[in-house]
Amino acid sequence: MVTATFRIVVYPERLDDVLRTVRPLISRMADQPGCMGLKIYQDIDNANAVTLVEEWGSEVDVKKHIASDDFRKILAVLDLSREPPEVKFDTVSSTGGMELIEAVRGK
Repeated sequence: MVTATFRIVVYPERLDDVLRTVRPLISRMADQPGCMGLKIYQDIDNANAVTLVEEWGSEVDVKKHIASDDFRKILAVLDLSREPPEVKFDTVSSTGGMELIEAVRGK
């Protein structure tokens, strides 16, 4: 699995533009092959900071996404950041949930 994370801080007058652009993309991207999840977050400490987190099934899936027209719109949103955007692609080899907590805590 590959997790792509994009965080930007925009000028207050551009925040609505960013959200109006990203929200429709989320539903379209969710239908792309290999998409495992998409979320957009607004920072509680800085309302002008927005983070988009994408989860893709494989490196091949994320590369197809990067080549897509929808990703071009994400790049345009990154250009609206008033400071250098944070961009990360993390390859995840395994994930755990409550079972990991229970195993570690012995419950």
